[in-house]
Amino acid sequence: MFTHILVAHDLSREADTALRRAIQLAHQHGARLSLLHVLEDHLHNAVQDNLRDAAQQHFGERLAQLGAKDRPVLLRKGRPAQQILEEMNDSQADLLVIGRHHHNAPELFIGTTLERVARHLAAPLLLVAGEQPDQPYQHAAVALDFSLCACDALRKCCALLPSEARLTALNVMELGSRLLSKSGNSTDFLATQKELLGKLLEDELMGQNAPLPSVALDVVRGALPKALDDAIAEHQPQLLALGSHGRSLISQALLGSLPLRYLQNPPGDLLLVK
Repeated sequence: MFTHILVAHDLSREADTALRRAIQLAHQHGARLSLLHVLEDHLHNAVQDNLRDAAQQHFGERLAQLGAKDRPVLLRKGRPAQQILEEMNDSQADLLVIGRHHHNAPELFIGTTLERVARHLAAPLLLVAGEQPDQPYQHAAVALDFSLCACDALRKCCALLPSEARLTALNVMELGSRLLSKSGNSTDFLATQKELLGKLLEDELMGQNAPLPSVALDVVRGALPKALDDAIAEHQPQLLALGSHGRSLISQALLGSLPLRYLQNPPGDLLLVK
């Protein structure tokens, strides 16, 4: 269960879509919601004051329009990524919601606020890139393997979804030619993989207190990332959950190839969990 959601808003259309999703989730979970806007810090004090007053009025009116009146608006000045990370830490928010950056030019992703935040944020990050942000998610997918971060992504995704939603756990089994030459058949390997992952799902979801969405498992053979791309295209989830190996400083700096790939070009909304 999520208890405090922070949404970062930079006055863009994409950020407003993220705000609508954050409001929907706050209503669904009965969670606190805070809106953070970062002002440029190189402007004259008088200009800063005018911008602050205008932003406060704008966000207050927008929140009222969206049925979220009296939710706190936090105005900070400085570098956006740094201020977002500091606010997440200080407020102990358990979910950050943010809009898509440079969606028409994914090659410009490196160096954006989103990229910097994703590398260092410890809490789950929800990137909103899909449609219908005012409606609860109905179908999600999680990339599942036997890693701790993938299991964390599974649990967080389940917690985010309403009980009437569907969740598909997608596993890509990469079988090398040498292994296949020894076995002669990949069917047994796929069956064993599916059995083990089914037991993993059962174990991971057994202790969940809230009502769970329906969960299905799809194990596909292929090579990453194409096999996962194909599975996502087939299932067409509104939300994709990924675990990111981001618990060490080295892995935070690297972020990981799959999370980076889908942050650059998300197939829909993306939940990144470390």
